[in-house]
Formats: sequence, structure tokens, C-alpha cells
Amino acid sequence: MTALITFIAVFIFLFWIGMKLTRWVNGSSKMIKNQKKILEEMKKQNQKD
Repeated sequence: MTALITFIAVFIFLFWIGMKLTRWVNGSSKMIKNQKKILEEMKKQNQKD
């Protein structure tokens, strides 16, 4: 019985870590895309000046 409870607790803990990592990776990739867009806009503005 305790083995089953331990197994479930470990599974939930690993699932939680996986969700946090997924959010972190997706968030950082979105930030990189936004930074690239900002750099492109700045380059366009500098060319106009």
C-alpha cells in the first residue's frame, strides 16, 4: 500500500516538473521571437533615418 502511494506521489511530482519545464521552454522561445521582431523593427527605423 505504501509503495502504491509513493509511486503515485513520485509520478505527480515528475508530472509537475515536466509542466514547469514545458512552460519555461515555451516562454523563453516566445521571448526570443519577440526580441528578434524588436531588432528587425529597430533596423528598419535606422535605415529610414
